[in-house]
Amino acid sequence: MPTFNKYVQIENKPSMAPMGLEKAITSAALKDSRIIAVLEDMGFPGMLWFKKNMPERMIECGIAEQNAAVVAAGLAAEGFIPIINSFLFANVGRAYNQIRQSILVDRFNVKFIGREGVWGETGISHNTVEGIGSTRVLPNLVILNPSDAVEAEKAAEAMLQYVGPVLLRQESSPPSIKIFADDMPFDIGKAFSIRDGKDATIIATGYMLTEAIRALAILEKGGLDVGLLDMCTLKPLDEEAIIKAAAKTGAIVTAENGSVIGGLGDGVAAVLAENLPTPMVRIGVEDEFSQSGKVTPKDELKEHFGLRAEDIAVSVKECIAKREKLAKKRK
Repeated sequence: MPTFNKYVQIENKPSMAPMGLEKAITSAALKDSRIIAVLEDMGFPGMLWFKKNMPERMIECGIAEQNAAVVAAGLAAEGFIPIINSFLFANVGRAYNQIRQSILVDRFNVKFIGREGVWGETGISHNTVEGIGSTRVLPNLVILNPSDAVEAEKAAEAMLQYVGPVLLRQESSPPSIKIFADDMPFDIGKAFSIRDGKDATIIATGYMLTEAIRALAILEKGGLDVGLLDMCTLKPLDEEAIIKAAAKTGAIVTAENGSVIGGLGDGVAAVLAENLPTPMVRIGVEDEFSQSGKVTPKDELKEHFGLRAEDIAVSVKECIAKREKLAKKRK
């Protein structure tokens, strides 16, 4: 098995991000009376806890996402910290203009938890894959995409401490494995090195960190020493970590549970194009919508979209071949 860096404690058991979010949000709400749950006819992390302990700090806006965004902007303008939780297509997609005009222009301290990703029985309408690309372009918005329950808790804590608008992307996916120790450090804008390698580097975000870790074992059996970076912060990207990895291995593979257009892969490619052009392969959803499918650890959609550990391993080998071919041309 590959060796991992400090604070990485791999356990092959489910680690559900919502559990980490609930723990962080309810703990913060106990300490900070400014935190308000803004509902859109959906659940909320720790909803039963809020109903029992702080019902006065819950505002139900119903299926009126544009209104909820403006309500949240008004609350933030008065010093509160509103949190909106829903499917990303709803709380962000339906209220895109209101978020832009009423929240982001003035950098109001509003927090969004948006659920999306390839998997789920709700299909194309709810399982959007374009959320990263459609939000990375928005000024003044920080975007986080945690990989397991521990990182979700740390990311939510950081989100609530940060002064300004933040989107925390909660993925619809099969259960991730437990990846991090409970005392892992977390900083917005900083990538976390899962392991160092010399032959190539995988840069993964969210659930795809689970598949990337599984891919490392496959690649090691083939004699390859591959590094892995966890890119939880999708905006701002950790450019220094990206450039450092490219300089060390000369082959970069990105992996995301979302569209490759405008997503992590495009962001990494832009950083490298401007600083250190490097052979790359982007893993994610090509130019298509998600589909409807039952969420299981062996989901058929994982194979359909090429998001398995086996697919990552093949892409790493392809990227190494690109690097070697380019090296021969330069001789």
